[in-house]
Amino acid sequence: MKVTAIQTFIVDGGFRPWTFVKMETDEPGLIGWGDCTDWGSPGPVAATVERLSELVIGRDPMQVEAIWWDLTAATMRHVGGIAWKAMAGIDSALWDIRGKALGAPVWQLLGGKMRDRLRLYWSHCGTVRARFADRLGLPRVETTDDLRALAEEVLARGFTAIKTNLFPLRDRPETQALMSRMTHHGGDAPPEVIRNAQAIVGTFREALGPDVGIALDVAFTYRLGGAIKLARALEPYELMWLETETLDPEALRLVRESTRTPICTGESLFGTHQYKPYLQLHAQDIIMPDLAWNGLTMGKKIADMAHAYDTLVAPHNCHSPLTTLVSAALCATIPNFYILEFDVDDPPWRDEIMTHPLEIEDGFLKLSDRPGLGSDLIEAELRKHPPGHYPGVR
Repeated sequence: MKVTAIQTFIVDGGFRPWTFVKMETDEPGLIGWGDCTDWGSPGPVAATVERLSELVIGRDPMQVEAIWWDLTAATMRHVGGIAWKAMAGIDSALWDIRGKALGAPVWQLLGGKMRDRLRLYWSHCGTVRARFADRLGLPRVETTDDLRALAEEVLARGFTAIKTNLFPLRDRPETQALMSRMTHHGGDAPPEVIRNAQAIVGTFREALGPDVGIALDVAFTYRLGGAIKLARALEPYELMWLETETLDPEALRLVRESTRTPICTGESLFGTHQYKPYLQLHAQDIIMPDLAWNGLTMGKKIADMAHAYDTLVAPHNCHSPLTTLVSAALCATIPNFYILEFDVDDPPWRDEIMTHPLEIEDGFLKLSDRPGLGSDLIEAELRKHPPGHYPGVR
């Protein structure tokens, strides 16, 4: 069996573009799908997939490991970033083909499942409706009352955890100062930012009760001192985690040692070599590798390394439904799985592009028993949703 063609599709994903990889073989009807969604540079990622395809077409798709390391060697001067995202899309498509060829779900090939369903958390809860409600036809979230109404929806749908971000609330007195300080504070966490964070997290905590997990994602916004201030200020709300990023693992260890708020990081890291210093320093409680950027081959190695360092894994998974299936294949097989990210507020055509839509009930994803990743994408449906409204995407 040989790979005969590789093609990419950039698709409207509502508040970000989705980037898919379609891989064909010389076996009639045997194709694989992968995801290498990049929110900011889908065009360059797709172009890199096309370039790397020259090294994959003609190869045996069953040689997933060999192809991964050959592509790693070919991109050695570009470790991480766009190159590895392109590699991840190719890698997932190879795993999909391998599973289909063997008549087995990918999780079976990774060692067999340890669980039949995966706990999900509602990601960007409130954030999507604060920033993209009109685009997606969703109710707007602008006030603490809107957050309370959203919390009722979370409970009604059976979710046991959420993740949100910081955005100005219209009914809060610090909003005007916040608008000018949210992105111009040099990495500090000034008082109005702290109060806004407490208002968002505190409202959710009051409305959701003590047992629902609440995570806050601030990415690279705050430097060492600001992250410590924020983590300490949110201790009364018993966060599931504060998600904060830095390229300095020792700085992150200081944050973790300065607060009882659990720390999560890692969505922007690539490969075991980048995770290693964070794990060695026990700089965080949870890591969140992104499998659309690391691929299944490397993702499994990262998760196994995290287990050796007594660290939980909660994959970064705010891309397409295909990435959810890729992530699910990994999460089913690792002992240190914690919880999986999931964007509930996706565009209404999410299920329409899949031959077998995701099965979600009471905040849990049911694991698919179908060969490969568990669903193909429908090419005709993908073409109905071009990403024309995203600047810079062609």
